[in-house]
Amino acid sequence: MTWLRALVLVILAAGCGGGISPASVASAVPSATVTASPAPFPMTITDDRGRLLTLAAEPRRVVAIAPSATEIVFAIGAGDRLVAVDDFSDFPAEAKALPKVGGTRTSPERIVAHRPDLILAVTQGNLAPGLEAQGQAVIVFDAQDVEGVYKNILLVGKVLGRDRAAQDLVQRMRSRIEAVAARTKDVAAKPRVLHEVDATDPARIFVAGPSNFIDSMITIAGGVNVAAGAQRKFPQLSAEEIVRADPEVIVLGDAKYGVTVESVRARSGWQGIAAVRTGRILAIDPDIVSRPGPRLADAVEEYARLLHPAVFR
Repeated sequence: MTWLRALVLVILAAGCGGGISPASVASAVPSATVTASPAPFPMTITDDRGRLLTLAAEPRRVVAIAPSATEIVFAIGAGDRLVAVDDFSDFPAEAKALPKVGGTRTSPERIVAHRPDLILAVTQGNLAPGLEAQGQAVIVFDAQDVEGVYKNILLVGKVLGRDRAAQDLVQRMRSRIEAVAARTKDVAAKPRVLHEVDATDPARIFVAGPSNFIDSMITIAGGVNVAAGAQRKFPQLSAEEIVRADPEVIVLGDAKYGVTVESVRARSGWQGIAAVRTGRILAIDPDIVSRPGPRLADAVEEYARLLHPAVFR
């Protein structure tokens, strides 16, 4: 099971609703001023749950239980603080050598055994409350869009004393992503896109819905997410719903795990979908597109090339 597929199951446990309804989509990443300054300890921060956390001192023993969190810590030069990571953390190469604590449903005891003074997690699930009940400091990330990813990087930089490195990283990412947004803002046609996450059950396929960084990525890259009006972040759609949505491009975030263009074409009832008729069934690397971290700029650029090959040669 991929990290995003495992993450989807956690999100769905707390989600609600299903099908597609019309939704408006923004056309570019909004600009924001990147500000951060060293803060004294004790430090109080707020995570994506809106939960306040006070850290008595700068964390020195960090456990990351999300590949994106692992990548952020390494990217800002604090990889030496990591004492353990989740089973899916495999980038950069140094992450592979770190002790592993399991997947999204691991036990709090496996994490606490590494004596962390900070735990970085993604989405709420059931793990954070169990850890906090044992007195552990947990920051939960749940980026709703690209700006949310920037915010999370800056927060990690702040608590680990790497403010400047985090600011520089965000500025580089922002420059690249805004360059894409500028080029797609006025494209003549913005294709309807279906981003497939998990087709283990081809009759009920998990796709990227609203209020998540993949939806934001599609918009920036010059597309319109056909599932943007769903009630869940990662809804499970029937073949009938997908046929009605009639995506012009199908992006396979699960191609690395056995889904092929041929298998999509062979799905019952899909032959009338525009993307199938025109052959616009495209694969993308799930490792860059499903991790809301430093490689997000790579993912946005690749997405733009898939949707608008004539513009992004």
